[in-house]
Amino acid sequence: MKVDKIETVELLPTAPFDFDSTFHKPDHFTSGDNYWERGLKWQTWSWKSKKFGLKLENAGTKNKPSIKLSIYTKERPDEKILRSLIEELRYRYNLDLNLTNFYKKFRVDEILGPIIKKWRGMRPGHPSSLYEYLIIGIVLQNAYVRRSIQMFTALVENYGTLLEYENKKLWCFWEPGQLK
Repeated sequence: MKVDKIETVELLPTAPFDFDSTFHKPDHFTSGDNYWERGLKWQTWSWKSKKFGLKLENAGTKNKPSIKLSIYTKERPDEKILRSLIEELRYRYNLDLNLTNFYKKFRVDEILGPIIKKWRGMRPGHPSSLYEYLIIGIVLQNAYVRRSIQMFTALVENYGTLLEYENKKLWCFWEPGQLK
């Protein structure tokens, strides 16, 4: 399904913020629903029974963070759905997390200090919903990573929706209940 850009929004995370270490976790399960390159991330998102393609661009610095969010979809949803999508994105990636006290307390720690310096501004977070995490957890059970990726790929190719935008083809998760 080809989707069109419907809106571009500026997101302002709390500082400090590191775009690449927040949006790219190389140890995460390969899922075909996202693509990352330095300063850019494309991500599909199933939200309120609608399929979205998101493009996130680093538009700031660690101390003055800004993210340019481009939203793609087939038909423009009402404003309430669009705003809730943005709030959910902010929540799942912890864009409003204030790490000031953590940094103050541990930046001089012998063990944590160098790690904090290296990864300053990284946020914990992941775009998957609880349902999506459960599916990923099921295909990861007692299988090699290669086999888990094969099983997950088979699921998204049979039940997901292939979205095309920004010259990318990425799978969007299916709605809960579609597997029955």
